[in-house]
Amino acid sequence: MTQKRAHPHFDDHGTLDWTTRWAEALAQAKRERKHVFVELGREACGQCRALVQSVVPRPDVAPLLQAHFVALAADADDTESEVEELALNLEDAMMLPFVLFADADGRFVDGLSGGVNPALFAATLKRIAGAT
Repeated sequence: MTQKRAHPHFDDHGTLDWTTRWAEALAQAKRERKHVFVELGREACGQCRALVQSVVPRPDVAPLLQAHFVALAADADDTESEVEELALNLEDAMMLPFVLFADADGRFVDGLSGGVNPALFAATLKRIAGAT
């Protein structure tokens, strides 16, 4: 097995294999028949750090992400147009991180913004994973 790529800013304790390009994440999602989980944030964002370092590795979250999602770390200061378009679906989003979920065709499925509640995040993952 190839070594997992780390998140570009935060330590998720080896939980996910992170990509930083939309096209790569989408291609991988299609190959593996998974959804795309996008963490759209920046290095200086404390809530982005909390999501990646404290929520992603949780035992009620990590297995769901690993089994059903491809991880994309998107930079809020240099966002790809496809990710920007996806983020427009979060109508009331005003605070990072923007958490986006897309299907393997790149269509918006769900999303959250601001501080991520671990229980709500896990429930969202279960609901999306159950839809596959």
